[in-house]
Amino acid sequence: MGLLTQNFMDKKLEKDQEILKQQHTSNDTAAAEKAAEADIEKDLDLTPPQDPGDDLDEGELARLEGED
Repeated sequence: MGLLTQNFMDKKLEKDQEILKQQHTSNDTAAAEKAAEADIEKDLDLTPPQDPGDDLDEGELARLEGED
């Protein structure tokens, strides 16, 4: 094999390895994000409590607060 052919093959191998490394990192990141979201949903300390007044307009909220 000639020197130019070997050099070309070495550079192609380096590029292919870099692409695989980037894909692997991207897959790891996506999996970690999904796992973190699942953990947050399970952990009550990280989930804000539901407030009954969250979806009310000003009139409904005033009526609800006046009933306390």
